[in-house]
Amino acid sequence: MNKNILITLKKELRSIFRDQKTIRRMFLFPLIIPIMVILYGTLYDSMDTYKTTYQIGTNIAISETEKEIASALNIEYQKYNNEKELKKAYEEDKIEGYLIYKDNNYTIYTNQSTTSGMTVSSLLNEYLDNYNTYLTNEYLKNEGIDLNKAYNHFTYEFQDLSKTNYLVQIILLVSVTYIIMSICLSTSNMATMTTATEKENGTLETILTFPIKRNELIIGKYLSSAIIGFITSLIGLILMIISLYYAKETYSIFNTLNLSINISTIIISILIIFLASILIASIALILTCYSKTYKEAQSACQFLNIISIIPMFVGLVELKINYLYYLIPICNYEQIILDIFTNNLNYINVILTILSTFIFIIVVLTIVIKAYNSEKILFQD
Repeated sequence: MNKNILITLKKELRSIFRDQKTIRRMFLFPLIIPIMVILYGTLYDSMDTYKTTYQIGTNIAISETEKEIASALNIEYQKYNNEKELKKAYEEDKIEGYLIYKDNNYTIYTNQSTTSGMTVSSLLNEYLDNYNTYLTNEYLKNEGIDLNKAYNHFTYEFQDLSKTNYLVQIILLVSVTYIIMSICLSTSNMATMTTATEKENGTLETILTFPIKRNELIIGKYLSSAIIGFITSLIGLILMIISLYYAKETYSIFNTLNLSINISTIIISILIIFLASILIASIALILTCYSKTYKEAQSACQFLNIISIIPMFVGLVELKINYLYYLIPICNYEQIILDIFTNNLNYINVILTILSTFIFIIVVLTIVIKAYNSEKILFQD
């Protein structure tokens, strides 16, 4: 490697590693991935074991059959003498809703503006439906009608055609998005420090008086941004793989996740985040080189974060994509990694991603070099 490029590269990497605040922000960001996977896995599994019992008031005594139906729905009934007592009990939070029976009619009283109120209303509606079905069955039996013939005219079953749980799909989408966002975050910070900050502090002009070509300076700054982006995304990828394997063994929600990670898919994953790092670093460099101040550069780089979340929304709405999608920078990297983890990898799409990346890099770096050769852009006031 050219000596001046190497010197610039070392200088930029040394400066970023000395800034502990920036380093913590960049390298701790990928930790969101395992935290999210474990959190959602724990919450989902806890939903099966956590049961809430709802206290309901009524103005009539209920039968043993009604008690069994209510118990199955986690409803506990308390009898009150009249509607006035029911209202008072509700206002004092002793009950979460009440049921009044009058003239062969049930009226459900709940607060529909709250989540618990809507839940209670739904449970009471189900309770009354079940009780009504029970009374119907008793009537039919008393009339000597065979319930099996009355109800079971045919049978049916469900067959789930989905390959994985929808929530797991969302977790995968968000995890992959965080990997690419970590590149955007780290390369943006690096590019901002190596261009806008130096321009704002006046050190860039001093550096250009040294015996170093501008192309060498650009390449050194570019490589430093790409390296930082690659390191942070590699940490994110490793944490994602480890956390998904752990979640599959620990949480029931991940039972449908069919991980097929081997040497070839790991190599492709590393290649993809490497390509993402070198392209996003070049884009970050061009966004910041036109900025006058640190804040202006940070604002310009928000564009990268916006682009990085587009594939997540594409996945959420389950849009059909074709090979042209793999020509779109940033979007293609996330989709390839997602394809790997969902066993949908197509090597033609990988080749398209690689070719498009190098074309975009050549175009972007040409623009950056042209910008650095312009005195007006480098030393703008």
